[in-house]
Amino acid sequence: MSAYIDYVKENYGPETVLLEIGAGHRSTKAFAEHFNKMYSVEHNPRFCDLYHDNYLQIPLDVDGWYNSEKFDAAIPDDYDLVILDGPVGGFDPPFVKMADKVFRMGFTRHNIKRVDIIVDDTCRQWYEKDVVKFLEGNGYECEDTEYYTICKPKEGK
Repeated sequence: MSAYIDYVKENYGPETVLLEIGAGHRSTKAFAEHFNKMYSVEHNPRFCDLYHDNYLQIPLDVDGWYNSEKFDAAIPDDYDLVILDGPVGGFDPPFVKMADKVFRMGFTRHNIKRVDIIVDDTCRQWYEKDVVKFLEGNGYECEDTEYYTICKPKEGK
């Protein structure tokens, strides 16, 4: 099992409402078994409606990120934790531009809901590190592990 899946299950109880950006098989299944309620944003219908009833299927735009209007309209108000694990790709434009969209679109609509954000695959040398840098510049303290990064809102921000 992925290290970040274990971390999430050990540190966030079943009452936590998860917003998973980028669904899959192993992680989504594990989270659906652990959390009482979760949402999964996904563009690929192959990964939708497999493990719970709150999939948000949103197509990708030409820039490789979820369609802005549909993403903004679909994001729920009641999440307590965000896991950023998709969509795949993100080389052109840089994934940090996508992180900017997540922060400004999805979270500004909710008065920038300050919740923990876990960024998976930060062991790679490309886009995931840019997401962490972006979050650190926008009021988050981030702690790297070997494979993922835990970002928590700074106090008073």
